[in-house]
Amino acid sequence: MKKYFILPLLLSAIFSKAQLLEKTALNISYRYTGRNVLQAGLEYRLGETYDGSIIVGPSILYTRVNQSDKIIPEVNINFLRFGLMFGASANPYSLEPRIGFSLFNAIFLNTGYAFPIHKEKYFKGITFGVQFNIAPKTSKFYDKMKVM
Repeated sequence: MKKYFILPLLLSAIFSKAQLLEKTALNISYRYTGRNVLQAGLEYRLGETYDGSIIVGPSILYTRVNQSDKIIPEVNINFLRFGLMFGASANPYSLEPRIGFSLFNAIFLNTGYAFPIHKEKYFKGITFGVQFNIAPKTSKFYDKMKVM
């Protein structure tokens, strides 16, 4: 009897994973947040229209602090509408609201301000960054170019 319950559970997990990967991209970026930072992570797109969508994802930040390597987890959310981007990211050391531009969801150019929330102020002040999103060719992550 248990086999009949496990089989539908496995099938639903396989199909949900396939749909999840359709709108997922790998991100690689450079940011300056009071110091040089390299970032890598995943991005997931909610919504499929150029008129508006939300992109969320976790990432890892790499930076040097006091001659030692520091790897920091981060989460972010971006609201996209007609190529304009409004978003925020949070890590254990700062909160960073940002604005910018999205070029077909393939490249994000943004600027913002990092507010320190930890006694060790690794990230503070005006920030800027460029992010490249890499997705499979058949992905629904990128915006389609409309030819009139």
